[in-house]
Amino acid sequence: MAGAALGALSAGILGSLAPDWALLCVCAVLVPVAAFLFYRRSTFFLLPLAAFLVLVRVVLLPTAWPTEGAIPAFVNNLRESLRANADALFRDEAGAARGILLGDSKALDASARAAFADAGLLHLFAVSGLHVTVLVGLLGRLVRTSCKWLSLAILALFLLFLCAVTGFTPSVLRASFLLIGVRLCRRRERKADMLSVFCFSMAMTLLCEPFAYATVSFQLSFSAVAGMVLFGRTFRKLFPEAVRPTKIVSALTGSATAIVGMLPFTAYHFGTAAWISIPLSILLIPTMPVLLVTGFLAVLLYGALPHVAQILSYPAYGAIKLISLVANNLDVPALRLPAPHPAAIALYFLALLFLSPLFLPNRRHPRWIGIGLLLAAVLLWFVI
Repeated sequence: MAGAALGALSAGILGSLAPDWALLCVCAVLVPVAAFLFYRRSTFFLLPLAAFLVLVRVVLLPTAWPTEGAIPAFVNNLRESLRANADALFRDEAGAARGILLGDSKALDASARAAFADAGLLHLFAVSGLHVTVLVGLLGRLVRTSCKWLSLAILALFLLFLCAVTGFTPSVLRASFLLIGVRLCRRRERKADMLSVFCFSMAMTLLCEPFAYATVSFQLSFSAVAGMVLFGRTFRKLFPEAVRPTKIVSALTGSATAIVGMLPFTAYHFGTAAWISIPLSILLIPTMPVLLVTGFLAVLLYGALPHVAQILSYPAYGAIKLISLVANNLDVPALRLPAPHPAAIALYFLALLFLSPLFLPNRRHPRWIGIGLLLAAVLLWFVI
């Protein structure tokens, strides 16, 4: 699966640079290579296979979602209706409500965006893993069935609806494919290998959006999950065994490891690193389930049941108001970091992989390689 993700990423980059005839020539090489490696029972056959699939996707299919036709018109009308519902329900906090519930951060003005960015809370406006997990949990309580395949089909339809509502952003595509990958592992009664599921999610996202790798949303989303997957288990071991299963430790682990993963990309795109987001995320995460469940239901029901939607919106409005007050009144300067060279970013993640316990778990590998790569990344980042 790691080969599939790397192949999809490299093929997506190649597809944005090379003409169609060059891609077809590359495909003519990739097919026999994939067949040979598969015949030799090497898992590396996933690398050329994923590259071939993405190249075919770039050459033969549209590289952008269609904007004309019945389905795009329906999706656009649905999104506009939900935005109008959010504006009517949340009034002075409509911009924040649009961003958190519908992934429409464009409604935020410049001052509000700067305040959320300085507080390290701008990630709340990218519909991603937390949003999908909470809303899928609500769906699971409302729709229960003993048939696992029917449950998976209902989940896929709901995630498709959620992707349509949020505009098929890379972050929600990543979260959706990640959840589907976990459910597929459970369906086959296997323990979910999060590294493989992560790579599956990256490959599938790039198959849907070949040029998504160049977006800030894709880079921040996948780097955050990479940090959690690679270092979640190691970070959790720093706490006493008695408190490891607690929700506070889980929230602290998720926030800290996500920031470790996003650090080079946040410095590259924004030049800052908001360390205060770790304690703030722990304090505000308990409000998110209430905000997302009541707010999302209110926005959906406002057109048919406006009075019920008004009642449901009160807890969500209070949670959004609290988040806005914290962001606007928190005066903690963010760390200023130089933008790293792309080579430093590559070395950084290579070092994280070598230092992770998931790298060659059944073999002994020296940690000094990972430490050396990390030092090289830091030197290239801050010195050269």
